[in-house]
Amino acid sequence: MPDQDLTGFIRVCRSCGRRVPRNVNTCRCGVELPAETSSAAPAAIPEESSGGSGTLIALVVAVLVLGGAGYWFFLRPAPAVAQEEAAEEDDDATPEPGAATAATTSPIARAWDATANAKEITPASPEPIAPPPANPAAPTLLSASTEEMVDRVMPAVVLIETTGGRGSGFYVRHDTLITNVHVVENDNYVTLRRHDGTTVNARVESKAPAFDIAILKVATPSASQVVIQMGSARSLKPGQEIIVIGSALGTLQNSVSRGIVSGLRTSGGATLVQTDAAVNPGNSGGPMLDRNGTVIGITTMGYKNAEGLNFGVAIDHARDLLEGRQTSVGTERGLKDIQSQSQGSESDRRQQQGEEQLRARIGQAAEAAGKMDEGWKRFREQCYKGAIPGNYDREWFALLVPRGMPSNAGSGCTSYYKDLESNAQLVRTYMRRAIEDARRANVLPGTGRDLLRQNRLEFDWER
Repeated sequence: MPDQDLTGFIRVCRSCGRRVPRNVNTCRCGVELPAETSSAAPAAIPEESSGGSGTLIALVVAVLVLGGAGYWFFLRPAPAVAQEEAAEEDDDATPEPGAATAATTSPIARAWDATANAKEITPASPEPIAPPPANPAAPTLLSASTEEMVDRVMPAVVLIETTGGRGSGFYVRHDTLITNVHVVENDNYVTLRRHDGTTVNARVESKAPAFDIAILKVATPSASQVVIQMGSARSLKPGQEIIVIGSALGTLQNSVSRGIVSGLRTSGGATLVQTDAAVNPGNSGGPMLDRNGTVIGITTMGYKNAEGLNFGVAIDHARDLLEGRQTSVGTERGLKDIQSQSQGSESDRRQQQGEEQLRARIGQAAEAAGKMDEGWKRFREQCYKGAIPGNYDREWFALLVPRGMPSNAGSGCTSYYKDLESNAQLVRTYMRRAIEDARRANVLPGTGRDLLRQNRLEFDWER
């Protein structure tokens, strides 16, 4: 490409190919050019000797023409073809020392050259990514599948209330439940308390003392009742995980515990599943489940003062009874070999359960008594401020004593006074039943007195 344009006004930059006026020393690409004075510069426009509109018009036209020519040559971008040709010529030609120095001093030129002149760039090998550190071991919890299984079978497990105490049971058919003989004892009818709090009566259809298994029938079964499928204990292996559900201590309905199969034992003609899962008297009659939610045993006994030593009767015996394959149901010999080694008798278990049940009931009565205290305080402030004969743990106990209150005590607030009397009678009825159940469970009288004293409920509730 020639160094000089034919017009004489411009020259071409060797670096980028742009046209540059000869009186400009730096190209737009940043390269400095030596200043020149063109001999072909246009001559000045001679002034006319006389003014006039023609001269003025000619001057304006000349200015516009020169302005348009200047924009066309100096300001418009160089054509891509011209830039490419200039770039090719620059590649072939050896740049002058001055031009090379100028190009390296311009950041724009350096950046452009670094990009345009790159032929093949081999990417650097990426640094190897170190694997993330291993997460610390999570604590052992019930897996989601176990939680779902427990949630699914929970409605099939019930609390059984009898005249002698409480235990557990579970549905295997819509109208049939299984529990222990020692839970129902001599009762012919029992009350079932479902998972949702509703109750229904059931009849004791048959008993197999040799296996401590009792079969219950519901008079009005529900087609939507959840049942638990029966499996077999024969396939169990030591170390296999099992789940136990029952009413712990007869009060904590549908408590869940987990353990492993410690072994399979034989006592008399009965097969027992030994486990370290937590078991107490209230769990008796509840299901032992594998991880699939299939019942493989019936919780039947635990050893007092021997933690982690508990047993369940294999569910195979219950299936045989239900399907008519088992006929030896009248003897109690089956479990005696194991039971005789127990450090605690069944009466001990019942006594422990009775104590826990009495403690829970007295706690509930103490809450009700606290609310009665608040109502009594308002009554004494607003309705009756006279003396109350007698000495009681709580002054309102006088409402339960014949002639314990002055005859005019309720005259100021008759309706309020009657409400207090009615609530006091409810507390007495509740306490009478709690004390009677504790007596049947052989709870020591001293234990009951200590609980009443601790909760400020000492009173002759049975009068």
